[in-house]
Parts: sequence; C-alpha cells; structure tokens
Amino acid sequence: MRLSIFLISISFFTIISCKPNASEIQENTAHTDSLFKIINAPELKAVNKQIMDNPNEGHLYIERAKLYLKYNQLEDAINDAKRAIRIDSTQAEFYITQADIFFAANETKNCKDVLEKVVAKFPTNTDGLLKLGELFYFVKQYEYAFAKINQALKINPNLAKAYYLKGNIYKETGDTAKAISSLETAIEQDNKNYGAFLDLGLIYASRKNGIALEYYDNAISINPISSEALYAKAKLLQDIDKFDESVIVYNRILHNDSLHAFSLYNLGAIELEHNKNVDKALSYFNKAINANPKYAEAYFARGVCYQELKDKANAMADYSMCLQLKPNYLPAVEAINEMGK
Repeated sequence: MRLSIFLISISFFTIISCKPNASEIQENTAHTDSLFKIINAPELKAVNKQIMDNPNEGHLYIERAKLYLKYNQLEDAINDAKRAIRIDSTQAEFYITQADIFFAANETKNCKDVLEKVVAKFPTNTDGLLKLGELFYFVKQYEYAFAKINQALKINPNLAKAYYLKGNIYKETGDTAKAISSLETAIEQDNKNYGAFLDLGLIYASRKNGIALEYYDNAISINPISSEALYAKAKLLQDIDKFDESVIVYNRILHNDSLHAFSLYNLGAIELEHNKNVDKALSYFNKAINANPKYAEAYFARGVCYQELKDKANAMADYSMCLQLKPNYLPAVEAINEMGK
C-alpha cells in the first residue's frame, strides 16, 4: 500500500457577536502588542527621526513604506508611497513600491494601474515591465505576460528574472522543454537563482530523473534551511527507493522544524512500507497528526497501523476521521468496507 500526502486547507469563520469574548480580547491584546513592537522597532524609529528632520525627502517615505510593508501595515505603507510620489513624481522606484504594496494588499487592479503608469512614464524601466509581466502571469494572462517580459529583454537581454518568469509560464502551460531552456538561461545570468534551481529539480523529479538531486543540492547550497528544497530532495530520494538517504534529509528538516507534518508522515510511510516497523510508523503518524490535526492521510495511515496491530476500534475511528476530513477518500472507504465484512 502506497501512502500519499495531502495539504488540508484551513477554513475561516466569522464572529457575529458584538460582545467580545475572552479569546477576542486575547487576540486584540496580541494585536496591540504587535503594533507596539512595530512602532518601537529601532529601524522604524530611525527613519521617523530622519523624516522629522527632512519632511520633504520622498526617499525617506518610501523607506518607511517598505518597513510598513515588511510589518504588514499596508494602509500606512500605501499612504507613505502616495506621499513620496506627491513629493517627487519622477522616481520610478516610488511607483514600483506602491505597486508592491497594492499587490500585497490583494488590490491587483490598483497594482496593474500603477505598473502601467510606470511603463508609460518610464518606458526603459525593466523592473516595471517585469513586475507587470509577473502580475499577468499571476492572473494567468500568459500572452500579456510574455509581451511585457520580452519587451524588458529587448532593453536588457541579461535579465535573469525575465527568463525565470518565462520558465514558469512554460512549465504551467506544459512546455517543459522550453521551461528547462528558460530556467537554465536564468541560472546562466544568475547562478544564485534559488527558484530556478528548485523548479528545474521539480521538473526532472517528475520524471524520476536523478539529475534533479543536483539541482536540489544547488538550491539548498543557496538556502541551507529551505524546507521546500530539502523536502523535495527527500521525497525524490524516497520515490527512487534510496530510503536511508531520504531519512537523513527528512531528519534534517525536522531539526529545523520539528512540526513539519509531511516529513513526519513520510518517515512513517518508510517505516511502515519499507522497514515493516509498525510501532515506529505509528509514532511518526501520531506526530504528524499532532503537527496538523486536519491531515486526512495521516489518519488513514495511522488506521493502517492500528489494523496491522489488530486494534479494530482505533483503526475504524481513524478511517472515519479521515473521511470526515476528506469525504470519499477511496482507500479509507475500501478499508472500512473490508473491515466490515
């Protein structure tokens, strides 16, 4: 039995009571504390002092806008970007920062309007063109994205980000040959392009091609604590039956993040399917569920362990919980039907 992973989305609820309960008060207090820390951040205090001394210097407002963006204070960030543009409308950077803030605030129309203004006002600004291309890519308008990216490349043919974006578009549209070519060109222009190394690894890993490991290793050398790259490497090693090496990498992830549910789950799968150690597998699936109580496949896998241990009650309970979280999950349905015979 091959066990697979699944990422459960988190649901949100709306509080309809006008009277705050204890948890709301606690949440509001935490938010106030967070704002207090932001307001008292040394870097923010420093730029505030500079603004007091030079209130008509647009770059200072942009610097503060970027800090507000960093701390997710988006309304303040937008106001500072607007103020900077009023002071000096000749700086492309000011508009681009404003567009970044609108994008972070999920105001994609405002983001697009600002970037189109940048492209019209500063036609040789490749940052504006690429960000507009990236926005079109984000909303899956690939033809428009290519147009802006290619326009930027005509100005500067050595833009790593441009080739990286093209590679992602080709990958999403199923042209893996062109995706590989574009991503490799991105690396030629920037040999520290973490995303390009990772994406090339993912493409080759989908073919079970061991060359993917080289790309993952390059990505990891750029960002040694990246759970994303480490997990991709560990999963490929597991898929090509290099279990001992895979376990080493999963444990490296857990050293940095002890609640990485997918690593815990896959360690359990290796123990159950490869090492035939049901007790150890059960321990890992318990940890995976503790890390993510909505991990449907982990409940199913734990149910398999209980079934192997002849604990029918707990097996049925876990299969049922799996179906509550993921209705019609066929392996759980089949397991319950088999146990009911």
